[in-house]
Amino acid sequence: MKRILFVLIIVFISTTVVFGQGRDIRRADRNLNRGNLADAKEHIEAAMEYEEVLEDPEIWLLQARLYINIAMSEEPEYRALAERPVDKADAAMKKAIELDTEDSYFIEIQQNMLFLSELIFNEGVDAYNRERWGQASDYFLRAYEIGKTFDAIDTTTLYNAALAAELGRDFDKARTLYLDLKEMEYDQPFIYSSLSNISLFTGDTLAGTEYIQEGRERYPDDLDLIFTEANIHIFTGDVENAEKILDLAIQRDPDNPSLYFAFGANYDKMAQDTMYTAEEREFAFVEAVKAYEKALELNPDYFDAMYNLGALYFNKGLMLFEEAEERLRATQDFARYEQDEKEFREIWLQAQPYLEESLNMIDEDDPSYRTVVISLVELYARTNQPDKLREIEELYLKYFGTEE
Repeated sequence: MKRILFVLIIVFISTTVVFGQGRDIRRADRNLNRGNLADAKEHIEAAMEYEEVLEDPEIWLLQARLYINIAMSEEPEYRALAERPVDKADAAMKKAIELDTEDSYFIEIQQNMLFLSELIFNEGVDAYNRERWGQASDYFLRAYEIGKTFDAIDTTTLYNAALAAELGRDFDKARTLYLDLKEMEYDQPFIYSSLSNISLFTGDTLAGTEYIQEGRERYPDDLDLIFTEANIHIFTGDVENAEKILDLAIQRDPDNPSLYFAFGANYDKMAQDTMYTAEEREFAFVEAVKAYEKALELNPDYFDAMYNLGALYFNKGLMLFEEAEERLRATQDFARYEQDEKEFREIWLQAQPYLEESLNMIDEDDPSYRTVVISLVELYARTNQPDKLREIEELYLKYFGTEE
């Protein structure tokens, strides 16, 4: 009798467990369908207290549905039910798929994966806009992988994943994804410039050159690839070929002021980069001046070219000033310093008309307005122009003096 009683007790307990978890699952499903997310969450958590239910794909599918609904809800009280609901929905869906070995919930899983894919993509967009590059890349890649389960190859989403990885300096991941896109013949010339830039950054100049040459063969008229090839020549110190490549771009579109501006910005960057020799930087400075001047000749109202030209002269003077200060500390040669001072002061004064004109070209609510004002404050202070400095300081205090 005792043995029989023992068996009966075990059966009774087992039946109670099955009944309890089944009741909570049904109630969770019913509340989800009615939009009662808080109640649904309570019943799902109650059901998951039973160890047996954790091996049932249905409970994980319910949990995924719950978090999908939380993520999609606009109600603050429901949004507060879970942190990172999209991530939790994704984890639950992965578990449901793993356990559903007989495809009993195939249709339900597919339906919810469609919603989840969109939510994950949107998370990627949000992370990208917040410059959280690693998160953005992971989300985009996951959205792409989900799409593949529906036989949809979304190369644009994969490109987003690669670009975010590159911006986050995860170069191994970015390279792998870009190569996948290249294999798919994705029609985007930036793939080749990115692969080239990554190779250069990691020290593989040969691979960088090969990628850009391959890109130029496929997109011979793409200006970005032309500039990238020019950058390779600049990077390797071959300024002669760099100039030839940039000249080629201008020959193809000689009346485009934006092209001359890009030409100037390219050499402007080189002129500021101490990795180049003094001769190379001087060459770049001269070329940048010519390019900015040409852009302004074609479009006299080109603010970016006007300001950059002023900033180029100012930065040149600043470089000469720093060199003169260092030389004076080392030699105490004040006579030489007086000569140096004339030189960097003259360069600074060359910047003045461009910076002043750039201030006249934009409205006070323009985001660049403050930048120009601050540049002029520093210029007038360094060139000992008290009247001009007083005027610009009054302007600065008028518009920005109350800001922290």
